[in-house]
Amino acid sequence: MKRIIIFLLISVMLISAFALSGSAEDAPLPLYSENYIVYNIENQEICFEGNPDARLATAGTAKIMTAILALEHFEGHYEASITVKDGWLKDVTGLTAGFKLGEELVAEKVISALIIGNGNDAAYILAHSVAGSKEAFVDMMNQKAAELGMEDTHYTNPAGTDEEGMYTTPADVVKLACHAYSIAKYIEISDSPSVALEATSKNNGRNLYNRNYFVSNYYNTKYLTPSVMGLNAGYSSNAGWCITTIGRSNSGLTYVVVVMGARDPEPEYDENGVEKKRDKFFVSGYEDALMLLDWAYKNFGYFTIVDTSTMVCDIPVKLSNKVDHVVLLPEEKLVSFLPLDTDIDSVVTKEISLKKQTLKAPVSQGQVVGELTVFIDGEKTGTVNLIARNNVDRSNWLLILDIILTFLTNPVVITIGIILILLIVIYVILQARRIARRRQVVKYRKK
Repeated sequence: MKRIIIFLLISVMLISAFALSGSAEDAPLPLYSENYIVYNIENQEICFEGNPDARLATAGTAKIMTAILALEHFEGHYEASITVKDGWLKDVTGLTAGFKLGEELVAEKVISALIIGNGNDAAYILAHSVAGSKEAFVDMMNQKAAELGMEDTHYTNPAGTDEEGMYTTPADVVKLACHAYSIAKYIEISDSPSVALEATSKNNGRNLYNRNYFVSNYYNTKYLTPSVMGLNAGYSSNAGWCITTIGRSNSGLTYVVVVMGARDPEPEYDENGVEKKRDKFFVSGYEDALMLLDWAYKNFGYFTIVDTSTMVCDIPVKLSNKVDHVVLLPEEKLVSFLPLDTDIDSVVTKEISLKKQTLKAPVSQGQVVGELTVFIDGEKTGTVNLIARNNVDRSNWLLILDIILTFLTNPVVITIGIILILLIVIYVILQARRIARRRQVVKYRKK
């Protein structure tokens, strides 16, 4: 049941989201990648995207899944001890945290070495300690992907190294990133510039610095961005640069930016055939991700579509000798997440639906009288109750008069009245006839 609920929540979150791409001016086109998404978490809306369903090599995005499973497994006992056993490191290639066979480690430190240091050895150690084998852990990864609605993702190893049959999509990575964001421990670790690994019997103490250049400037001083809360950045020959970033704007809006398959441009040469020097800190994937993140920060925000202090309409009121109408206000504010260049007057339409066309006093302040439905570009955005702005007292004399009029205008009363009148008329006619006959009889007798 829990898996079904998670799947439904994530699916609704993205299926119900409508893309806002193209609605903001000057939407950027990434220079180095054709596969990307900008997604707003609070409003569950895609702001901009390109080839979101393209199946691509996973690179380090697989480590996000590995970290999630490890955090969920060790939740409540992050200080658990892990001893690296024989065979756990046999498949490890690429970047490592330097862990060794027989080394006794703390679970949280291994998870940190995975998230912060991008250590492939940490991924395999966690896989074996959580599931007993790499194969069993990969099954868990694919099962979790299914729970999260990641229909175009398949994992074959826990580290994201290039392998045939291992793929994901930008759209699926967004789902994965949103789930990671819901785990406070993940964000806490991911946003840390470094982690200290204590000395063990196999290793000296050392620091691992965050491989995400948005979070730490230890390896690259160009991209440090305080608004970024981390997540994952990685590269492989098949995948290119794959950057998954969560950042929060000054207005408090949180965005997931996913860039996949970014490739550095070919070298450029001057007229003498000498290769032009490029900024040594230049990384294509970060360039695109930073541009998209900055664009989202500058181009989206909240608009107050309905305010509780703004009069919507008024409605006639009877039985009061002081006022003949009452003003209706929205019961609550309605705010919408939109591109900042949106012309609200041209895209917003409102429909008013009242329970009655006329009210009778007394009317209570806050009394629900109807509803206001708001549409943006023809799509229903929300509905709020319409309430009376103030109390309206009733006049007892007008009430008595109204009761009398109501009684007299009741269809049953009218019908009975008509019948009585008809009976009276008939009675009068009959009586007149009788009197006429009696007069004729009297005349006849006198003759």
